[in-house]
Amino acid sequence: MSNANDPGIDEVSRLALQVAPSGVLVVDDGGCINFVNQTLADMFGYRAEELLDEPVEILIPQQFATTHRKHVQNYARGPQRRDMGSGRDLEGISKDGRRFPVEVGLRPTQTPGGRMVVATVIDISGRKAIEERLRRHEEELERLVAERTRELEAAQQEKERMLEQLIQAEKMTTVGTLVSGIGHEINNPLYVLHAAAEALRDEQDIEKCRALGDEILRQTTRIAETVKNLSRYARPASRQDLQPVDLEEVVADAVRLVRQSPLGDRVEFKISTATVPPVAARFEEILQVVFNLLRNAIQAIPGDGRIEIDTRQAGDDSVTLCIQDNGSGIPDKHLKRVFDPFFTTKGPDQGEGLGLYIVRQIVTRYAGVISVENVATGGTRFEIRFPVAAETPGREE
Repeated sequence: MSNANDPGIDEVSRLALQVAPSGVLVVDDGGCINFVNQTLADMFGYRAEELLDEPVEILIPQQFATTHRKHVQNYARGPQRRDMGSGRDLEGISKDGRRFPVEVGLRPTQTPGGRMVVATVIDISGRKAIEERLRRHEEELERLVAERTRELEAAQQEKERMLEQLIQAEKMTTVGTLVSGIGHEINNPLYVLHAAAEALRDEQDIEKCRALGDEILRQTTRIAETVKNLSRYARPASRQDLQPVDLEEVVADAVRLVRQSPLGDRVEFKISTATVPPVAARFEEILQVVFNLLRNAIQAIPGDGRIEIDTRQAGDDSVTLCIQDNGSGIPDKHLKRVFDPFFTTKGPDQGEGLGLYIVRQIVTRYAGVISVENVATGGTRFEIRFPVAAETPGREE
């Protein structure tokens, strides 16, 4: 059937269809082409008259032709409008065998010559090329993100490893400072032990022997407690799961350690610890936090002074630990920098500026917050807020 006699298509409509930007063809119930516009003919590389009365499968790759014929027959039994859009793309084949993606919309219509199906076809090769480039870009982006994520995870692990080393190095530096005080704490009971042992060797009175034995027990317990405090502080933090930490016990151990240091005998400690819920942490690291703050406070006091320590519950879900000294305070311009690594206002022989940095790192690790301020009466106040621990098994010694 020629274009001149196409049923249902007048000259004006035909002219409009010829210049339409989309390819248009009209197919009868038998699947034969009754009309094509020039856009579609150019798209597939044919002259318009070459396609007239041909089966529509001429525009479809051979491997899909049989399946498409069945679709045409099924569609003829119940034709309905099908707009173009996602999922409506197929593959066409040009006269020279070039295959390319197309998107097809269908609209059944009744004409004087019978029922026809108007098909609108657009070449989506450009869109598919863009989509493919986008897909490749997305894959490349995902690869780069995954690679960067691995690098960041590795960097974070390295940072954690270096921090652990810094924490342990700071401990061992402090242990060196404590040695002379620890020696004094051990030597005194050793003298008593030596004298008691000599007296016990020649003593005949059983009651006096029992009294000497009690004294030996007291002094050995004192030595054992001193060694326990030092070893607890010096050992690396346990890598086990977090345990409930009693802040009162931490404060007591930290104060005993400080008192054994060369500077510990020139300050007075005022301790007001309340019974508060435990925090989830590692005991050794919280001990280091308190010890570092106490040592820092002592170094900030020019002569004899006082350090106040208190703990209290702050609401239902957190506890606070406060350490306040009556020293010279921190210059306001330095308050925001005291937790920076290697920042120090002390002399070259009083540390590397890592003590407060490590304090904040440990506090942050356990979801805590630390703040510092100068007090009006002189000195500095550090406050740490920790979340209350959930119920966990007791800490093993």
